[in-house]
Amino acid sequence: MRRFTQSKIGSAVALSMLAGSCAVASSALAQESQASEREDSIEIISISRKRPESLQDVPIAVSALSARDIETAGIERPGDFISLVPNVNIVDTANVGDTQVNIRGIVSTRDAESTFAYVVDGVLMTNPNGFNEELLDIAQIEILKGPQGALYGRNAVAGAILVTTTLPSEEFEGKVKVGTGNAGIQRINGIMSGALNDSMRGRLTASYNSMDGHYTNVLTGQDDVVDFLEDTTIKGRLMWDVSDQLTLDIRAGMSKVEGGAINFNAVFALPSFVNAFNQPAYNADVNDHDFIFAFNVPGENKQDSTEFSVKADWDLDGYDITGVLAYNDLEEYLLSDGTSASFYGYELTPQCQTDRATLNNTPAALGGANRSDLFGDFFAPFGVFPPGVEFTGVYGPYTPTSCDGFQYQERSQRDFSGELRVTSDDDDADIRWIAGVYFAEIERDVVVAYGADQGQGFLRQAYVPPTGPNPTDLLFDDTFDTSVISAFGQIEYDVSDKMELAVALRYDNEERTVSNNVPNVSSSGLNINTIGPINPAFNANPNGIPDRSRSFSHFQPKVTLSYELTDNVNSYASYGVGFRSGGFNSIGTQATLDFWFNSSGTGTPGDAVDAKLLVTDDYAKEVTTNIEFGLKSKLMDGKVRLNGAIFKTTVEDNQFFEFFAGPFGLLRAVTTIDELAIQGFELDFTAEITDTFKVFGGVGLLDSEIKENRNRPLSVGNKAPQSPETTYTLGFSYEQPVSEDYWLTTRVDYQYTGETFFHTLQGEQTPTIWDFFGTLGGGVPPGPHPQNFDNAARDAFYTLNARIALEAETWTLAIYGKNITDEQYLQEVIPAPEFGGSFLHPSARAEYGVEFTYNF
Repeated sequence: MRRFTQSKIGSAVALSMLAGSCAVASSALAQESQASEREDSIEIISISRKRPESLQDVPIAVSALSARDIETAGIERPGDFISLVPNVNIVDTANVGDTQVNIRGIVSTRDAESTFAYVVDGVLMTNPNGFNEELLDIAQIEILKGPQGALYGRNAVAGAILVTTTLPSEEFEGKVKVGTGNAGIQRINGIMSGALNDSMRGRLTASYNSMDGHYTNVLTGQDDVVDFLEDTTIKGRLMWDVSDQLTLDIRAGMSKVEGGAINFNAVFALPSFVNAFNQPAYNADVNDHDFIFAFNVPGENKQDSTEFSVKADWDLDGYDITGVLAYNDLEEYLLSDGTSASFYGYELTPQCQTDRATLNNTPAALGGANRSDLFGDFFAPFGVFPPGVEFTGVYGPYTPTSCDGFQYQERSQRDFSGELRVTSDDDDADIRWIAGVYFAEIERDVVVAYGADQGQGFLRQAYVPPTGPNPTDLLFDDTFDTSVISAFGQIEYDVSDKMELAVALRYDNEERTVSNNVPNVSSSGLNINTIGPINPAFNANPNGIPDRSRSFSHFQPKVTLSYELTDNVNSYASYGVGFRSGGFNSIGTQATLDFWFNSSGTGTPGDAVDAKLLVTDDYAKEVTTNIEFGLKSKLMDGKVRLNGAIFKTTVEDNQFFEFFAGPFGLLRAVTTIDELAIQGFELDFTAEITDTFKVFGGVGLLDSEIKENRNRPLSVGNKAPQSPETTYTLGFSYEQPVSEDYWLTTRVDYQYTGETFFHTLQGEQTPTIWDFFGTLGGGVPPGPHPQNFDNAARDAFYTLNARIALEAETWTLAIYGKNITDEQYLQEVIPAPEFGGSFLHPSARAEYGVEFTYNF
């Protein structure tokens, strides 16, 4: 196989890092380059196989962004670069740490491990809640598609995302960038870099970003309390050449993030209610929803993170040794409105009665306050009565009254990990190899609490006693401990000058233990639906809830055969396996769902619903098997690059997040889809039309099918959740001198995402909690009242982003716009089948602003 020589690799990597460390090349140099005879473009150097290789030679489907791409596209957070990659998408809704990334139809799951390896400067990040961070001083981003477990280990069932930051420079340099925009956007960040002495180089980055948001709380009139964000981040990197053979790469950082939380509205999917009440709003299309944010509990999310890592590279005769030690600590909580009003949980509390006197949408002619601005039109679908008319209205969640209570959550993690890797150092040898071991110790705390809003403020803690201002009525509080140990290796063998065979194998073993932290006490008694122990698991364990332990292990092989068809066309075929560890739901999950939704023959509400759920307090490991064929080409003297891949993936026990809403409040659980089949196609291209004008784009096609799903058997034959059949991107960049001292750069990106279902049920009818309420008389007529999610798919949408910059030798002035056509589309739909409806989250509206950068 034709590969870069070591000297050319070093030169290319150095040039790539230099490009990342400087905001722009000087206009004088640029024009000199334009005047000179055109040379082949410098290759992006991929590190996807843990050694530097030309991106076009790597036998993996990789999308890569250089420092220049990152700058001209205005990439600031992960969602910005993910939107540029076909067959990859992201959902960013509930809180800053709660992102779901879908790579080729495999979605990272709330409350479970990630589906992709996230690696920063060669350090594997173990906490999925730490992915959605500010991207500062980035030299390169690579998105690897398909299972990468053989080299990257645990949870890389869908792929890997590799982020490389800019190396500290030899000479002193720096940059300051300030920006402002609509929605109250304010940004400032700075970079300083240079040599500290003959053997040490340092780089320091600091950033502050804030945004008021695009939406307003109509109850308070505040426009900075819904989707607001404030992020302060400081990061440092130190490179120490201890000797000619040994280099230490030391990274440290801390960040504080505050933002909105749980900015959802609810809608129904109950055709029987449409007929019973002659009201189409009870089964309206989710895409036609008009959002109203009117919560009285301050939605807030705070995340504090600290990270530290040391990577040692030791260059010995014939091989290199790399050692990594990393520590991360992330503390996160959120507080928001609850959902208990939907089922009259706090109907008779004094504060609920007081609030309903003025906060209702009953028409004035009927003695009401007529606040349709807060709830919508009367019973379309929500109707709130003043006190005196009890257990009759349809309140909905997240209301301006205290009747819905509150919810409090924690997602905190501390982890310590390390890797020792030995790599052959002759990249021109016929046989090249890597071998290593990895370990991780992870402690994760998960709290989900629901309780009463008495109008007395809120304590930010897991359990609040009945005498507190906001007593807790339902509590899930667990500590998850995980020990990971792995061994891996890869051999690359040049069968001939044109053919390479690579064989990789990894073995992972995880020991997982969960301990319950819920006190053995009763609920406050304020919520009429949660009388008894504060966690239903105490009903079966009156003397205390025992710890639970399980181990999960798996071999992850990968075999790749690559062949150089011509000097400019490479092909490859690969077979790979990925593994994601199983785990535990919060104890009490199964008991809660069984009581309310599953028939027991003991007179519980579940007897009337009989949903036949198979949700337990633990879930199985996930195994992904992928077969792939790919082609990478450089055409027209390297001016056009065209890459494509076809793949077929089978997923066993695909971990899927389910959302349950009922009289108990809300409950999050991980379930499994027994078998999921996915096949697809990808194509991306870059064409340099002239020296200054470049066109790029890509298309991703997915064909997915649920083959077996014992938890939701009616879903067999449906599409994989959150997996649009079609995604594509198209864009151009234009860089042109406007005078001897100035350079004008324009970049435009168009992204299209096809129709998307977010649940395994996609129109099949299943029973709901309203079947139980229909047996009680009152306002709910006798059932059945099945849900129907025919109207719950997100419509296809597109976004258009643009950035225009005027660049000089030491400064850049740019204007930018994101979603400049102000496309209004749903960011997420969370169907809750047993509730008979969905929870909807909007996407950001049009954003535009101006930035100024000064380099020194």
